[in-house]
Amino acid sequence: MRAVVFREAGEPLALEERPTPTLDDGDVLLEIDLCGVCASDLMAIDGVVTDYSPPVVLGHEIAARVVESRDSSVQVGTATSVNPMISCDVCPACQRGEHKYCPELYGIGHDIDGGFADLMVVPRPLVEQGGLLTVDDRVAPERLMFVEPLGCVINALTDTPARDTMAVLGAGPIGLLFTQLAASAGARVAVVEPLAHRRAAAEAFGADLVVDATDEGVAVLVDATDGGADTVIVATDHESALTTAFDAVRRGGAINFFGLAPAGRMLSVELEQLHFQGHRISASWAFSRDSLAAARDLIQAGGIDLSPMPFDTYDLESTQEAVAAARDRRGAKAVIAPSAAGW
Repeated sequence: MRAVVFREAGEPLALEERPTPTLDDGDVLLEIDLCGVCASDLMAIDGVVTDYSPPVVLGHEIAARVVESRDSSVQVGTATSVNPMISCDVCPACQRGEHKYCPELYGIGHDIDGGFADLMVVPRPLVEQGGLLTVDDRVAPERLMFVEPLGCVINALTDTPARDTMAVLGAGPIGLLFTQLAASAGARVAVVEPLAHRRAAAEAFGADLVVDATDEGVAVLVDATDGGADTVIVATDHESALTTAFDAVRRGGAINFFGLAPAGRMLSVELEQLHFQGHRISASWAFSRDSLAAARDLIQAGGIDLSPMPFDTYDLESTQEAVAAARDRRGAKAVIAPSAAGW
């Protein structure tokens, strides 16, 4: 099998030949159809986030099929995505249902090998925790790979519900998912995005207003929302969005800093102004098991339209090009397709 390995921050990813994995009891082996390139993968490669454990095969936005199973409840041929987080299930955080805060947490594509490969092992603990998010054969891989990012968005909208008006800063894949879900919930959605091709994608995903990421664009947003949006979702890691978020939100409104920021970046807030403005500031990280299941169900039922999502596929040999495309924000989504001849 082939695998693309992240060995050290600042170094190119390495394509390697490896033996086919040998399964232990309870493990499941997946053949990867598609695996999305996440912004967090880019930040790990660049060395600006600290929660990855190289050397490791990256990739946690997975669409795959079971090719070998050592668990009698999992059938060969099953189409599935994966919950990439493995927790202890016994600590206080896990008992509260907050598995992502488990002190023993480790993850596929972060600490153990992920989806930038022909094959990937789902270890027994994750299988037993319901980590295989299976679907029927009618769900195409290009939809199935969005289970994890959509689960993150659903989780954030549970933390910070869409109200009458929502501003989404950034029209990458995550911003587009926020846009469609919030619009489907009845909110009027304004999107702030500096790139014209991504502004066009935001319109296709149901945004009511799309503006450039300029002072003039934000002023149009504030005027259109009668003083600012009820909720602002920061779906970008661009530093200027820290200021834009406070410019775009109304008094008493909520800001969710969803986008992962580089380690060391600070948010400075003048507390007297925060007091009188009444802003509710939060951050949503990752997903819950419930939000992943909801994402899987929504995708399987056709409850979200992913067809306007522009993405390009790259074979394993072109993973470096996929990383460059994602970093340069070409299109909306870069995707690794190990079986690229079929796409």
